[in-house]
Amino acid sequence: MKILIIDDEPEIRKTLAYVLEDEGYDVDSASTGLEGLSYIEAKQFDIVITDLMLPDLDGMTIVSKAREIRPEIIIVMITALGSKEKAVEAIRAGADDYIPKPIDGDELLIMLSKAVEMRRLKDENLLFHRRLEMEIETARKIQQSLLPLQSPKIAGVEIAIFNQPAKHVGGDYHDIITLSSGEVAIAIGDVSGKGMPAALLMANVQASIRRCSEDHYCPKEIMQRVNSAISPICQLIEEHRFVTLFYAKLNPQSGKIVFSNAGHNYPILFKQNGDIHNLSDGGGIPCGIFDNFHYDEAEIELEPNDIIVFYTDGVIESMNAEELIFSEERLVDLVSKNLRLSSNGLINCICKEINEFIGNSLQYDDMTLMVLKILDG
Repeated sequence: MKILIIDDEPEIRKTLAYVLEDEGYDVDSASTGLEGLSYIEAKQFDIVITDLMLPDLDGMTIVSKAREIRPEIIIVMITALGSKEKAVEAIRAGADDYIPKPIDGDELLIMLSKAVEMRRLKDENLLFHRRLEMEIETARKIQQSLLPLQSPKIAGVEIAIFNQPAKHVGGDYHDIITLSSGEVAIAIGDVSGKGMPAALLMANVQASIRRCSEDHYCPKEIMQRVNSAISPICQLIEEHRFVTLFYAKLNPQSGKIVFSNAGHNYPILFKQNGDIHNLSDGGGIPCGIFDNFHYDEAEIELEPNDIIVFYTDGVIESMNAEELIFSEERLVDLVSKNLRLSSNGLINCICKEINEFIGNSLQYDDMTLMVLKILDG
């Protein structure tokens, strides 16, 4: 165990070093704050014992700088007799413990045993978080492998996809499935909440949809079956999770699309003549709230150059530094001005606009965007 003593009084440094070395600790010492910080930067110390008042730096500054260099280090502050207020201030500033002057050898060793235990716990906590980060990264890779990054080649249809989780794993879901009937199943959804629980529920939704899609059920029946499959799970979770979900079957030859919507953001249909429609018919409440809920469905026929934009709320609710949201209105206006772009071109255009809008603001929600375009000829 390596310990650094920072104190401008030679006698204190000498006394502390004698007591600590007698107990088997490896001890270095520095007479100024700057010298101490240079030692911390150059060597791996487990514990730093520093005076509150030094000629060049005060203890608060040392705590702050040392934490920047070695976040895991244990810092013990030496305070003058009766300066408990300063000791409390030091603890608030990030010190782990304090010892008052004059320093008693027995008290020092008791305090040091506590510091050693704190360091052990910090090391265990750091190791735990590293393992957790590795597991989350593995989960992210597994989740990304479940979600299509590119759409299958579909004659007469062009589909582009963008997905970005707010945390390493997310609750947004999208899928494009080419069915044996020649139809194409298109799904997009959003699990309430974020992180690992949302990702696990999303995987369950995907498995249910893929299984039901190949059984040739119509969209409203698929929605009912997905709802029945996940409702018991959602009701077991304390946060009472639910899933908004849009599911459609597209016939590429006829342009007919039949869909059902379980409380998801309405996909937006853009016609070449400038008309704009929300696909708001057919559906019901989000999945997972009530078992045995009966969903409706609706259908429309798409024409050449028609564009449908599917999205999750993380797209339109992206927020900038002024706490303004990107909004559906801004999305509609942007797409309306760029109808001649390909699906990929529109995705790139929208993402560029969102990035410029939010600037350096943090992304608090998963974002998924799909653009479908019916080709002309």
